[in-house]
Amino acid sequence: STAAPTSTAAPTAAGVPWRWWDGAVHQLTHGLADPPGLNRDDCRPTAERPEPVILVHGTGLNGGNSWATVGAALAAEGFCVWAPTVGALPGLGAAGGLDSLTGASAPQLAAEIDRVRALTGAAEVDLVGHSQGAIIASFVAATARADSVRTVVTLGADPARSGEGPPEFVTDLLGVLSAETAERDAEATLAWLGDEGVPFARGVRYVAVSSDYDELTGPVVAPQVPDFVDLRVARLQDGCEADRSGHLTVLASPRAVDLVVDALGGPLRSGHGGPGDGADLDVPP
Repeated sequence: STAAPTSTAAPTAAGVPWRWWDGAVHQLTHGLADPPGLNRDDCRPTAERPEPVILVHGTGLNGGNSWATVGAALAAEGFCVWAPTVGALPGLGAAGGLDSLTGASAPQLAAEIDRVRALTGAAEVDLVGHSQGAIIASFVAATARADSVRTVVTLGADPARSGEGPPEFVTDLLGVLSAETAERDAEATLAWLGDEGVPFARGVRYVAVSSDYDELTGPVVAPQVPDFVDLRVARLQDGCEADRSGHLTVLASPRAVDLVVDALGGPLRSGHGGPGDGADLDVPP
């Protein structure tokens, strides 16, 4: 389901929260309301930020508790940002990514892309996905909305394995819930590879932000892909060996946020020294 629309002002750089659990705390103390910067249906793209950004959460999480840091940072940089919750089971609306890829998560994300494009008048959107959300975003971009997606940025995912579909524990859960659903998702994953044999769409830019300390992916090496695939792997530790971000803490890493901003067009303010330097971020010590 998509998140409830809000119409709050964009946060400033000084208002960006820098703990990975800040989104969950905000929801717990504000009746599951979205953290600042997310789902502002009155936000409109600008000449500097023409593509709306849709953030896609991972397994068992939701749009609000995953993206408090990234969403606020992007909004402070002038982006219009949405973070729907997709793949929630009935009665578990606050926990997404637990339902079928083909029957729930993918069509719900595709519908949100359509809604945001209609709302803003944008020709294309950018997608940022974390963990299973990276798989969902990549799947939708390749199979359903390639003409509507400019860029797919992934966090906590190995692009060499993106065509394998949802994580095993998710498919195991679907097998318990419905053998038919699990089989349908497995068939869809094969179809995802398409005639080209890779899970990447022509004309879509892919940036995989990776950390050597991710407990699920480990160090990521850029896979061999056909020439038509526009894929770049951005390693957190390149230029910042002190970054020890793991699978969840990457969601609040200043280095990761800078790399996401860079992948989506770079910072607006002059004097920024480049991705990952934190020059424009009010980051706590």
